[in-house]
Amino acid sequence: MAATIIDVAKLCGYSKATVSRAYASPETVSEKTREKVYAAAKKLNYAPNAIARAMVRQQTENIAFIIHEKQYPAILNPFYSPLLEAAMQEGTRRNYSLFVTTSQDIRLPNGDVCIKKHMDGVIFAGEADLQAIEAYRRQNIPVVLVNNRLDLEGLLCVSADHYHGAVLATAHLCERGHRKIGLLAGRFSPQVRDARAEGFFRTLSDHGLTADPRFVVELDPTLEDSEETAARLLRQPDRPTAFFCTNDTIAAGAMKAAFRAGLRIPEDLAIVGFDDSYISRVVAPELTTVRIDVDQMGRLAAQKLFDLIGGEEIRETQIEIPTELVIRGTT
Repeated sequence: MAATIIDVAKLCGYSKATVSRAYASPETVSEKTREKVYAAAKKLNYAPNAIARAMVRQQTENIAFIIHEKQYPAILNPFYSPLLEAAMQEGTRRNYSLFVTTSQDIRLPNGDVCIKKHMDGVIFAGEADLQAIEAYRRQNIPVVLVNNRLDLEGLLCVSADHYHGAVLATAHLCERGHRKIGLLAGRFSPQVRDARAEGFFRTLSDHGLTADPRFVVELDPTLEDSEETAARLLRQPDRPTAFFCTNDTIAAGAMKAAFRAGLRIPEDLAIVGFDDSYISRVVAPELTTVRIDVDQMGRLAAQKLFDLIGGEEIRETQIEIPTELVIRGTT
């Protein structure tokens, strides 16, 4: 028969309430007392009941990771899967469980947001709508937004310097001598989409160039849509000599279109991606891309969420991760 908290109390000589505090609020018990309680628990192979501990602490030791998801199963998204893994590791380090769902799954049939009250906090990844975030915050559930920004008072956002990344990518193509550069822009959250596009257009202007509107296309960030779009642009007599693709999946689709058109990369067509996901290293030649430290983003988002859960005051609500250009074989 499994040991109980009463058995531990008898063995260590303290009351049941003291044993409970040693687990639920260890800072309220002396170090000597904790050591005796834990030693007795170890001898009896006693593990405190997680539900009972949660009731005492008024915390569930669960957090949610909600992805705005359209094109991929959430766990397979080449950008969000490593970010999710980093957040999960940070949660595990603190003995928290992390539950993954999508923005579609938290909606009830009538369109209302389903509030998960058994969560201590929520990380929204990507394009999160204001209604969903406000619904959680009204229930005093801390929220952190990652890879996006919203102008909402007190909302902590962890994003990347998308604008600077686009500047680096576009300048690299210009410095390689390209003058007809196409933009294959994925339909992402407005903050990400607009920052990357603005970096592209301003950098062209800084190099005395103007974007050809025929070569600027917004598309779904899928292999299929990007391959079809790139193939159409490459069939034009005065086709682009380079593509800036706003993520690596789009870049991989453009590479497929180039190969099927009989073009050599980078001799006939240069391609730059964005994110430095695993895709950039499995294509041949390997993809020149803008690197975002998604591990850092995931860890930082989780750390800040735990700070909020712990009641810490957050002074900096807009945190931006730097980006860098990784030059490989496609340019």
